Amino acid sequence: MTSAIEFRNVDFSYPKAEKKALDLISMSIEQSALFTFLGPNGAGKTTLLRLICNRLKPTSGSIQISQKWCDVSLALDPKKVGVLLENPGVYPRLSIEEYLLYFASLYQVLEPLTRIRMLLDSFDFNVALSEKMETLSLGNRQKVQIARALLHRPELLILDEPVANLDPLSRDAVWKALVSWREKTGGTAIVCSHVLAELDHVATDYALISKGSILESGSMSSLTKQDVTVVVDLLPHFNMAQVKELLSPILKVSFLKNGFAYSTSTPEVTNPKVISILTQAEISIISVSIHKNTLADIYHKAFSADLEKDIKI
Repeated sequence: MTSAIEFRNVDFSYPKAEKKALDLISMSIEQSALFTFLGPNGAGKTTLLRLICNRLKPTSGSIQISQKWCDVSLALDPKKVGVLLENPGVYPRLSIEEYLLYFASLYQVLEPLTRIRMLLDSFDFNVALSEKMETLSLGNRQKVQIARALLHRPELLILDEPVANLDPLSRDAVWKALVSWREKTGGTAIVCSHVLAELDHVATDYALISKGSILESGSMSSLTKQDVTVVVDLLPHFNMAQVKELLSPILKVSFLKNGFAYSTSTPEVTNPKVISILTQAEISIISVSIHKNTLADIYHKAFSADLEKDIKI
């Protein structure tokens, strides 16, 4: 795969700040990825997006961006990039139509009204285009902002919390639109979001960031290939010693209140063996469930200990 964006030992500090916002960030984002930065508030995610957009400059280090998205000065070409960062200007006295047509004129979008209606319809947007921006709910305002970012069919999308303030059905519509855009154009998207369960289904790559440093990064395909956790529910008051003796030759189990769990990289092989052993021993099985690795899993492993330290009651 070809790198679309590469960070090389990137440091950044805000003026008068006691600590660095980013500390020696080195990583790459591949072409055509839907890449997500994950981390708690204040971790440095938005700062990274601002650096990519050239709204901030690294204190040290460098960011290499594919030249196909840049103009002659090597700055991001606004006609090829769609951006949605926090607190975008909304021009409150403009109507929705006036607002989006203004940006369409900047981008030289052909048949702009058709394009605007198509995008908003895909987000289940049921507000008249004559409505003023200042009258919109936070959710509908967010839909308009996403439409603005996609209006000119960009090749690179940079989105900070794109589904913030949206109801579940609207979030689904936005993710579907982003997946469709990526599949049709081969575009690259960089997204920050806290909706981890939904990102499991749309992201191709991820990075965990904490206190300005990358803790872990990888592809979703490699994450799903890691060991899965299998939970076996048994009848209450099962014989724990018997189960341990039966299964210890083939795997290590962790006992639960009404059963046990184990990890395996080949559940299609291991599970039938376990079921066969238990059945032959006349141990009743209520259910067998497989828990695949998710972004929520790695997020909680990385940050739950810090959260517990911070909570004081």
